[in-house]
Amino acid sequence: MNSVKLIFFIIALLVLISSNLVAQEDKFGAIDTIYVEPYKIDTQHWGINISMFNDEDIIGICIPLKLKAENNRVVADSTIFTGGRAESFRVKIVRTDTAKQCVTIGLIADLGVSVPPMAPGKGRIATVFVSSLDNNNIISLEVDSITTTPNNSLQLIKAPSDGIIPVFIVKKESQKMIKKTAIKETVTEVTKESEKKTK
Repeated sequence: MNSVKLIFFIIALLVLISSNLVAQEDKFGAIDTIYVEPYKIDTQHWGINISMFNDEDIIGICIPLKLKAENNRVVADSTIFTGGRAESFRVKIVRTDTAKQCVTIGLIADLGVSVPPMAPGKGRIATVFVSSLDNNNIISLEVDSITTTPNNSLQLIKAPSDGIIPVFIVKKESQKMIKKTAIKETVTEVTKESEKKTK
């Protein structure tokens, strides 16, 4: 069993041995929620900010995402955790499946070395960067939760091993990002026209 399969097996095992698996009505307090927010970087590249609200200590996170860009094939080619709430987690695994157009993120706080769990709070966990596989423009990017092989579903693990199925919310593309992109493209076009007139 390779290291990637082992990590997702451990996450699944934590849920299987848990005494509770709670969906929607969180018996531990407020409803825990995963937020995803896709935004356009340029014509062939998008980003997805993933953030989370939790009101208890979290030791494990599994976030499988399905990507859809109309008829365009895309790939989640990189993921960063720097500056996010899970940056200190010992295990951070990202598995991409281009055939099924999905990506699975597995996070475990500690596998033997003393690392504190994620404390209650709200904020960004990771940012996933998506590119076009066919060099076609990505007009829009839809993101949803999915269950990936072997049985990775959206879930949080509360210490010691209680499983929680969080609410999943997709935020609309940032209007600020759209405006910045439009301004950038306009400036580029103006610059090109000026260069032509100069020549």
